[in-house]
Amino acid sequence: MWVVILIIILVIVIYKFGESSGKAIGSVQAERGMRLKYSQLINHILEGHKDCKIITETRTYIRVGVSNYGGDTIFHIQQCPNNIVMIDYDVSNNPIFGKFSLRFTFPDDMNQDDMMEKIGLGVQKKMIELQGLNK
Repeated sequence: MWVVILIIILVIVIYKFGESSGKAIGSVQAERGMRLKYSQLINHILEGHKDCKIITETRTYIRVGVSNYGGDTIFHIQQCPNNIVMIDYDVSNNPIFGKFSLRFTFPDDMNQDDMMEKIGLGVQKKMIELQGLNK
């Protein structure tokens, strides 16, 4: 009896997950892909460094960044269910700041210039913190 109940619960959980994932994919497809849906944000990122490029793109995810002697700086842009976009900013192998990550979440219909401004302020705050200048 317990096995049947567990199987029913598992099926319901899988169905709900699939339904929310389908909505996220549908949201991006309605905008003709991640590259177009977040084009303004991606352009801001690409303009930040001459070697910056789109590294990976799927139906609900795009990775943009640069890797050079100053380390790796990567933006991970993920379309999430419930009209949310999650942006991870990852820095690694940086000779000054080492390795750190920041996560930002925004409504996916938010102005992308405002998203970039908030990300920039978050990065600036983190770098000041890492340098110990906020004492």
